Amino acid sequence: MSSDLNAADGEQLAERVAQPGREWVTPEERLLLRFYRQLGHADQAFMRRAIEAIVLKKSPL
Repeated sequence: MSSDLNAADGEQLAERVAQPGREWVTPEERLLLRFYRQLGHADQAFMRRAIEAIVLKKSPL
């Protein structure tokens, strides 16, 4: 069993919730996800805010 899988399981909600269907990710997306998961909570929050700002800037109002 992979240690990546075990680490991800540790943060799952205890309750059963509806999950979206699985989506395949590209190798590039997998690298980005791995990078993001290795960041601390503060750095993850910073990245989320930065990405949200980019998306809002590019979306038409």
